[in-house]
Parts: sequence; C-alpha cells; structure tokens
Amino acid sequence: MDRTHLISELLDEMGSHSPADALRAMRHHPAGRLSLVHLNVLVLLDLDGSLPMRALAEAMDVSQASATGIVDRMEQRGLVERQRDDEDRRVVRVAVTEEGRELISGMADQRREHLARVVEALTDDELEGFLTGVRAMRRARESFLAAHHAATTAGDTAR
Repeated sequence: MDRTHLISELLDEMGSHSPADALRAMRHHPAGRLSLVHLNVLVLLDLDGSLPMRALAEAMDVSQASATGIVDRMEQRGLVERQRDDEDRRVVRVAVTEEGRELISGMADQRREHLARVVEALTDDELEGFLTGVRAMRRARESFLAAHHAATTAGDTAR
C-alpha cells in the first residue's frame, strides 16, 4: 500500500467517531445536559484561568451579550462564577468553579475508562503497534505546532 493510501485509510479510521456520538454522550452526562458551548467555555477557562467577559466573548466568537447569557446559565448550574477584577473593579472576570473543574475531570476520567475498555479488545501486538503510532503522532503534532508557532511569531515580528 502506498503512503498516500495509508494516510487516507488512517484518516478514515480516526474520523469514524461521529460528532453525533460525542453530542449524545454529553446529553446523557451524569451531571446533566452539557452543550458544546458550555464545554468550550469550561475548557477555555480551565486552560487560560479566569477571563474578562469581553475576552471570553472574543474567544468564543460571540457578542458580549451572548457570552453574558451563556455565563448566566452556567453560573446557575454552578459551573462558573463571576469575579471582580482586582486591578479594575469595573471588569467582570469569569472563572471556573470547583464544580466545573470536577465536571471536566470527571469527563476526562470517564473518557479514559471508556478508552480502556475499548483497547482491552486489542491483542498485545496491536497494543504495541497502536502505542508506537500514537507516540509518533504526538511527536509529529508537537513538531508541527512548534513550526507553526515559530512561523506565526516570525510573522508578528515582521509587522
């Protein structure tokens, strides 16, 4: 099999998990229905820490009014909280709550458990090959991202 065909086959295999399956899992999450928007907000805040409402709206590519409504609903569920900025009391920051962190952590744990059950079906040879492939993919992704970051940084410097 030639390299182009191998890559195509691999991409087909990796893309076989449908977005509908992911949505279905989120709708039946033990903590209640979780929308992609709410998940996006939780992940953003978990990665970046608390953000001003304006920055959160920009990161989500929505208006500040829309972000406010999203945060209202998430705050009612105890997933996020509003905080006044220490340096400028007019600025409202949004932060993930402990309950929100637990939800993210629980989803990661649940995903790991599901994956563990799936890979249990693999033979030892398949496990070794899969691990080799996943590690190669991580290295390739890291290399790609480093090159992309370098190119972006060089482009920003040239401006």
